[in-house]
Amino acid sequence: MTPVWPFSRKKSKPRKVKPIEDKPVVNYERPSEDDQKSKLEDRSHLEDKDFLDAMALLEDK
Repeated sequence: MTPVWPFSRKKSKPRKVKPIEDKPVVNYERPSEDDQKSKLEDRSHLEDKDFLDAMALLEDK
């Protein structure tokens, strides 16, 4: 007597496992707080001629 399905299945191969790669760690340096404070306290841009001209144009409207 013949089997119900005459074709046999292929045996599955074991899965290949990828090796776990260590990702490089990136460290960033924060700028010092002294530089940030000096930039925030610097108000020289308010005295710039281009800035004053632009503010004068906006005030007219």
